[in-house]
Amino acid sequence: MMEDIKKNGYNIQSITIVRNGYLVLDAYINFFEQGQKHETYSVTKSITSALIGIAIDKGYIKDVNQTITQFFPNKKIDHHDKLKRLMTLQDLLMMASALDCNYGSADKWAGTIAMRKSNDWTQYILKLPMAQTPGEYFNYCNGVSHLLSAIIHESTDMQTLDFARKHLFNPLGIKDIEWEESPEGINNGFMGLRLQPKDMAKIGFLYLNKGEWKNKQIISAKWIEESTQPYIDGRWNGEDYGYQWWINPAGYYSAVGMFGQAIFVVPDKNLVAVFTSNIEGRNMYISGTLLQNYIIPAIVSSEPLPINPYDMKRLDDLLKSLTKAPTQGTIWVTKNEGTAKGGMFKRVLSPSFQFEYPLGCIKTATLLPDQLMRMKTPTGGIITASIDGIPRD
Repeated sequence: MMEDIKKNGYNIQSITIVRNGYLVLDAYINFFEQGQKHETYSVTKSITSALIGIAIDKGYIKDVNQTITQFFPNKKIDHHDKLKRLMTLQDLLMMASALDCNYGSADKWAGTIAMRKSNDWTQYILKLPMAQTPGEYFNYCNGVSHLLSAIIHESTDMQTLDFARKHLFNPLGIKDIEWEESPEGINNGFMGLRLQPKDMAKIGFLYLNKGEWKNKQIISAKWIEESTQPYIDGRWNGEDYGYQWWINPAGYYSAVGMFGQAIFVVPDKNLVAVFTSNIEGRNMYISGTLLQNYIIPAIVSSEPLPINPYDMKRLDDLLKSLTKAPTQGTIWVTKNEGTAKGGMFKRVLSPSFQFEYPLGCIKTATLLPDQLMRMKTPTGGIITASIDGIPRD
């Protein structure tokens, strides 16, 4: 697998594999280092779902059949018609809210962008009109996942992050956390959660073990089972959808985020695999292919295998070669037009300039003709440098 990653230049930054409760791979490559947090993107949705389950277990929420309008007595709800009154918590969890929500990549994230520009994301979603009957049609919608976080906030009278620390993160020993807040002060239910890869693996391991951690039931086994069942056809990727988890017909389920973030749980192999990446374009979801082509087929026994010094050295050498930074720095167009190295971008040609950037940034492809460079920060932001109005020659 590592040879394939190197050969094809996949910008995977960490791989963590847990089998039979043992950490069998914990690799940090392509300038990402152990101890760094990674933006999880839509993996956040699956963790928000876990918190909904805990809130139900503890009696803050009655059940998934509660209607959404009941949770927000102080919010103005436009288009408050019969269909909106029918919308339940279960409809939100399985992305079948029926809200008129153009929040996906096919719509160039227009709805997400509009919501993020508003001063109250929760209010923005609640004002959307209904497009059809709830529960019947899958429509991937970031705003719906944010409503789940708002429901936790309303039901528990706690910030979602505070609730998560108390009932999920602290019991698992997860301490290093950042979680974006919306303008109204609610943690983002659809992205913006930053965790270390091994802490992402703890979430997967908790689900693999039906909600139990060190002989303590953190989430009920009933919720784990319910939330990882296929409820509705996910339409565009050949998988079904559970409660904010993707369900693969091959017998595993996953939390998946943009640019290659994933937590895979494979119950019949007693396996958890976590990927963090910075991959744009068609290879964004290559981790699922790597899981099926390499990781699962590599499982040949539940007993310890013989020591293999030769392959162990091959793996170590590959990891070192994928970790080593190029000594000349990163070049986009030509060396004189711009080189990034050690936290400094320098352009030698006229007009010359230089600026500092955060360590841990990753080179990404330029998108516009006047861009000299484009990179992604460790928190998921984008830095670009352009020369505008001055001909290249």
